[in-house]
Amino acid sequence: MLKLHYKLALFVLLIIVSTTQIHSQAVVDPATLPVYNTTTSITLDGQLNEASWAVDVPYLMFKKDGVPTGNGNTPTDGVEVKPPYTEASTTKVKFLRSGFNLYIALDSDDKQVCRFDWEGDGMFMKIKNFSGASEYEIKNYVGVVADVPAFVFETNAPAGVTEGVGYAKPGTTIYDSTNNDNGYSSETVIHLDQLGYTDPLAPVTLMIVIFDPDNYSLGAPAWGPNGNFYKQWWGSEWGGTYRILQPQAADVPVELTSFLAVPVAKGVELRWSTASETNNSGFEVQRSMDNNSFATLSFVDGRGTTSEKTEYSFIDINEISGLYYYRLRQIDFDGKSEFSQTVQVDVQAPVNFSLSQNYPNPFNPSTTISFGLPAASQVQIVVFDMLGREVATVVNKDFAQGTHQVVFDASSLSSGTYVYQLNSVDNNGAKQTVAKLMTLLK
Repeated sequence: MLKLHYKLALFVLLIIVSTTQIHSQAVVDPATLPVYNTTTSITLDGQLNEASWAVDVPYLMFKKDGVPTGNGNTPTDGVEVKPPYTEASTTKVKFLRSGFNLYIALDSDDKQVCRFDWEGDGMFMKIKNFSGASEYEIKNYVGVVADVPAFVFETNAPAGVTEGVGYAKPGTTIYDSTNNDNGYSSETVIHLDQLGYTDPLAPVTLMIVIFDPDNYSLGAPAWGPNGNFYKQWWGSEWGGTYRILQPQAADVPVELTSFLAVPVAKGVELRWSTASETNNSGFEVQRSMDNNSFATLSFVDGRGTTSEKTEYSFIDINEISGLYYYRLRQIDFDGKSEFSQTVQVDVQAPVNFSLSQNYPNPFNPSTTISFGLPAASQVQIVVFDMLGREVATVVNKDFAQGTHQVVFDASSLSSGTYVYQLNSVDNNGAKQTVAKLMTLLK
């Protein structure tokens, strides 16, 4: 079954819809989080390249003043260790399982990856063994190896219990105190059978702390004039209060990662992608005018079972303007099916060929030029001086049917009156030209 999850974003004539359908609303400090079985093997390199990490299932979102949203649950509490903490970094903590292997991933957008005292960007956690009689520390965070900034993995657990790797994302320099880093990620695996577990679905007791120090250079004193530090925890800061991970027998739901509806010259183009698929026969494409009664337009074959990202598209040839709703019915080979959320798109009626007066006018040094196209066309907007000499090309590319705006920057020109001319050629070879005057005052 292809489980369908989405996030919602709205753009002009472009709509991406996403929602969660199988999980409860995110909360502050959940007592328990589910851990699904991964459908792909995990390579412990810290890079989170596996498709299972991309699936939108319940996770922890560590962010100062963060608000639960979607599947992002926020932790128990936090503290500003050294103020003023001003960077609102987000670190997502996700979980997967494979047999007795419990995987924990961190994915952070932190702009300053560094270390405060021993508490470097990353994770400190404690986990109990099956009987609850013993607990062990696990740290996967920024440190120093042979005087070189690097991620380090430390634990007091017996050999064979746990391993971990941190990864500085491309563009990240550890201990670069400027606000230029692209964040980090990490992976930790805990072999639960080495902690006395005989049932891979037994609940796991732990607590997790995420550190976020900023603006520290290598060797800078923790309490010196530079730097600040904020941390949050799920459970408690150093132990004593714990939370539960509940392993699930079910595979991690396969994700529909995007679903878009885009007006094109003769209708609407639908585009969608999956992170991976299991037993997927394909998709019925359905359309509605009222978001209630849907008609099936076509069927698009799926890829069966795959862990690779797959892109799909379908064009609904329909020249009637109006508000349309689309959804996908994903069907397994055994006949089981599930609907996606709907995407909505407003197909505009054909517009007349037009060129509006630039605004503002007079202007200095930039102005906006608006124009309308009754059909998709190759468009060129050229600027001439009053002697007829071409002095600038504002745009020279293809545009879809509809109304568009472009910005002209005349910083390189002198004050004066200019002519801006719109030339278009549609897909049938029909040519049109119109021009207007504009005034640059410096």
